[in-house]
Amino acid sequence: MKDLDEENFDDSDSEYEDEFENSIFQNNEVDLDVSANFDEKVESLFSWKEVEGSEAINVLPFSGKVGLKFDASNFKTENDFFKLMFTDEILSILVEETNRYAFDVLNLHGETSDKRKHVSSWKPTNKNEILKFLGLILLMGHIEKDSIQDYWTTNYLVETPFFREVMPRDRFLMILKFLHFSDNSLKESRDSPTYDRLWKIRKNFDNFNRTFKEVYDPTENVSFDEVIIKFKGRIHFKQYIPKKRKQWGLKMYKIADATGYTYDMRVYLGKDKKENLSTSATYNVVNAMTDCIKGKGHKVFMDSFFSSPELYRDLLKEKKINSCGTVRPNRKHFPKNLAPCKMKQGDLAVKFCNGMTAMCWKDKRQVYMLTNMHSPRNEFIIDERKRFLKKNDGDVSESEKDRLSTTKPKIVADYNKHMGYVDLGDRMASTYTFARRTRKLFFSLIDIAVLNAFLLLKSCQTSSKFSLKEFRMNLITSLIGKINHKNVEPSVTKKVKTNDNTFSHWPFDEKKRCRCAYCAKKNIQKRTTVICKACNVALCIDQNCFEDYHRIYLKIS
Repeated sequence: MKDLDEENFDDSDSEYEDEFENSIFQNNEVDLDVSANFDEKVESLFSWKEVEGSEAINVLPFSGKVGLKFDASNFKTENDFFKLMFTDEILSILVEETNRYAFDVLNLHGETSDKRKHVSSWKPTNKNEILKFLGLILLMGHIEKDSIQDYWTTNYLVETPFFREVMPRDRFLMILKFLHFSDNSLKESRDSPTYDRLWKIRKNFDNFNRTFKEVYDPTENVSFDEVIIKFKGRIHFKQYIPKKRKQWGLKMYKIADATGYTYDMRVYLGKDKKENLSTSATYNVVNAMTDCIKGKGHKVFMDSFFSSPELYRDLLKEKKINSCGTVRPNRKHFPKNLAPCKMKQGDLAVKFCNGMTAMCWKDKRQVYMLTNMHSPRNEFIIDERKRFLKKNDGDVSESEKDRLSTTKPKIVADYNKHMGYVDLGDRMASTYTFARRTRKLFFSLIDIAVLNAFLLLKSCQTSSKFSLKEFRMNLITSLIGKINHKNVEPSVTKKVKTNDNTFSHWPFDEKKRCRCAYCAKKNIQKRTTVICKACNVALCIDQNCFEDYHRIYLKIS
């Protein structure tokens, strides 16, 4: 059995302390049409009893559609599906706000700094250049190097000429420096009641979120979970969750379907004063985010950080959503003393109340489950490892057979099957990620958009088999477009020919100071006006750099 209930309990929320409305359950059957005269205390709603065999549950039929919401017969290429996620509105905001921010900064501090006077002056960017920039960002996820500058290095050991063929290094760094998503002049005061900690990227975040829901309908079974976007910079709502693989970063809540498609997302920004204070923060976030799937009979799986009897009751009553998940035994209104004092491995304890089943199953440890979509009767299924025994019965010892042939409750099996959808999407989206500190949330949104576009294309072309890597490579080629290789200067080690008679390797004084190429290889900052026209590099004369460079690197005696 997979490790259940190992979620982080940091940033946990207080238990619910609100008084609930009228009962929606009568005679152990779910009644979604509540009578106005029916009034009962909240304690009677969660009067847990032993299973007697006559319990009734209400598993709602699924009435939604799955897949694209439009005819995709005209969508053929990877770029077509990516444009569904990365709309022209998002691209226009990037171009407009980047140019605005660059203009504001350069007017304030000047176009160049004292340390980098060789940097070319800023020119307004456009949509085509931003797409090329994003193409290089995606490509960096496949080619890992120590620093951004290494992608443009001319060192023949690690050079990647394609990057300088697409865009000069300084231009890429300037776009990365000025990349912006909102107008700084519209920033609200931190004391304002409407202040948004995500204001810098709120426009694009909401555009991505809206687009994900406009083009696709999720599967019947979905999972709700939290993920961490790795980040260690200075920010108020940064989280530390020691049990996560990525411990430091931004916490994001997600709803994902069986394919790993991210259908809805929300960044945790700290305690929200505008939310309902009578319920916990976890209740509020699940209740708010499930609005996008209400009324269709979806089945939501969540872990113990979110699960509670009140939440499951309200999702079924108000939104027609069945729920299942692990639960903390100390949740309010969860049955007390559900598990006996001593339980052996495989033992099961079950109680039932108004359509909900509470269960404690002893595996290696006690696992507490809560569901309103499963029967309270003890339904067990054979573990998947049973297949191994059938094939290798003669090669397995008796003790090994007992260990491998353990059965599990159907509730646990369904939870294991459907709970990992969010982690599946997060794992695929972060496989080829731009591992840099700057604009971390935005680049994570780009990775999510690329993955969603890949899943849409894959759903339309079920006959052909292709990987996420192939999809990204084709998308990168489409974003960057055609490259004119003739206009690109190759590295020094490739462009110099010993039999070239056009120029001779003699020093010339150009009366323009440039950094010595040989000193640079020794990490020495020195400038000179002398260059070799054949090599087109500056070299010192007084330090014998001119002679040593040609003898060592070009083997010219």
